[in-house]
Amino acid sequence: MPNNSQGPRTSVIMPAYNAADLLERAVRSVMAQTEPDFELLVVDDHSTDGTLALARRLEKEFDNLTVIAMPVNSGVSAARNAGLDAARGSWISFIDSDDQYLPTFLETMHGATAPDVDIVVGGRIVVQPDGTEKLSASGALGEFDGAEACRLAMSDQLTPFPWDKLIRRDLFEKVRFAEGAARFEDMATNIVLHSLSRRVRSISTPVYRYYIMAGSLTWGRVPTVADTTVALNHLDQHLDQPFKEGKYRAAYACMRTLVFLLVAQSAIARGSGTAAAAVTVAECRHDISWDMLVRTLTVHKVIGAGAALLKLAPAVYSYLYLRHIRAAYGVGKPQTPSPQAPAAAPPANPGTGSGID
Repeated sequence: MPNNSQGPRTSVIMPAYNAADLLERAVRSVMAQTEPDFELLVVDDHSTDGTLALARRLEKEFDNLTVIAMPVNSGVSAARNAGLDAARGSWISFIDSDDQYLPTFLETMHGATAPDVDIVVGGRIVVQPDGTEKLSASGALGEFDGAEACRLAMSDQLTPFPWDKLIRRDLFEKVRFAEGAARFEDMATNIVLHSLSRRVRSISTPVYRYYIMAGSLTWGRVPTVADTTVALNHLDQHLDQPFKEGKYRAAYACMRTLVFLLVAQSAIARGSGTAAAAVTVAECRHDISWDMLVRTLTVHKVIGAGAALLKLAPAVYSYLYLRHIRAAYGVGKPQTPSPQAPAAAPPANPGTGSGID
């Protein structure tokens, strides 16, 4: 790897927890980059399955791989922040331990930069549980100033993920990932990063292979609205007030509406028919105010329509979402709608990647 006293061009950060089955595939996809000036930081979040031992073995094989071992299990935000603390590159990118970079990830993303472009958003290949693949990209393509990129991100027109982006390292001096957040820490941080940037470029070229695991749709406890508190508070604390009012107010409402829709989706997928799911969906319906819904409709009709369906016909909402995940992923079992059924929603905008987290 080309090196200099100022460090590599890019620091690639990979958080990993109990990822022994897939970690090596992810690591080797980074090491196969056509752009060689990078370091890879694998942050093991106190795994219990041999992930750390495997990472240490790979560290001996590759000179530009560094393993960071978290002393206790602290969550993905803390792992990413530990990687940021150790990063030496001028640019930052991320990869999840169960996904892959395409060989041209860094070459393509750097090719889309410019002196005043602080973030590049790339396209991706989505791999379904049955192995079929489809191309996907953000709804908004082109180059935008940071304020407009922030509005587009809140309107679900730029993806909420960290792993399909190349980000100038300086932006992380002003914001990090929300530690302790149960969900949406990536969405919250990305919105703030866009607001801090000078310009953002969004391209459709696929650079990342994202794997949808059927088990992730139904695994785990039923979420609650309280799971969103840390991330949304983090966003409110770091996002300047002008981005929540005036011409940005509708986009800000859309973002919050989408969060509650996604929580409802997870509740129905993970606990359909249970009391816990019913409670969560009722909270989501309550927290999407009519004012939020109306404002959302002005910037994103699909999300707004989903919110309206959730509030007015939760049983239908639940039934449609169960049908969707069964057809798309082969999981879940649609049930006949009933007035008492808990609710969930069809994906707010599958084209930009919104869905179960």
